[in-house]
Amino acid sequence: MARTYSRKEVEGLLTALERQAREAAALAKQAQSDAARQSFNSYRLFRDKVGEFKALCILIEARLRNIEDVRVDDLRQEFDRLDTLLMAVLVKASMRFFFVLSANTVLPLGAREIFISELRSLYEAHEKLRRPEYEGKLGSQIMGDLETAEAILEEIIHKAPGLLRFGAAA
Repeated sequence: MARTYSRKEVEGLLTALERQAREAAALAKQAQSDAARQSFNSYRLFRDKVGEFKALCILIEARLRNIEDVRVDDLRQEFDRLDTLLMAVLVKASMRFFFVLSANTVLPLGAREIFISELRSLYEAHEKLRRPEYEGKLGSQIMGDLETAEAILEEIIHKAPGLLRFGAAA
C-alpha cells in the first residue's frame, strides 16, 4: 500500500518549488552577464538550481499521485504553471548564454562539461515541449528560442571541434 500525503504537505512543496523557480530566474540573469566575462560559474549555479527544481518536481509528482484529498486539480495546475515557467526560463537562459559564448573566439576551461550537459538538457526540453500537455502553454516563441539555442550551441561546438572528443584520453 502506497503512503498517502496531505494537501498541506503538497502545498508546502509547491511553495518551495516556486522559491526554486525565482532563484533559478535570478541565477539565469547573473549567468548571462558572467558569460560575457568568460565565466561559467554562475551558469553552473543556475544549472544546479534547475537540477534541484527537477528533483523537487519528482517528489511533488509522486505526492500528487498519492494525495489524501480527492480534489487536486488546483494543485496540479499550480505545479504545471511552475514547471512551464522554469522551462521558459531554462530555454531563454540557454539561448542568451550561448549567444554570448558564440561571440568568443576562445572558450574557457569547463566548456566541455557544460556542452555535454546542455546538449542533453536541450534535447530533453525539446522532447518535453513536443508533448500534448505543453502545446499552447509556452507559445511559439519558446520553441523558436529553443531552436535558436540549439543552433547557437551547434555553432559553438563547430568552432571548437576538439572540445567534445568522446574517445579515450590522449
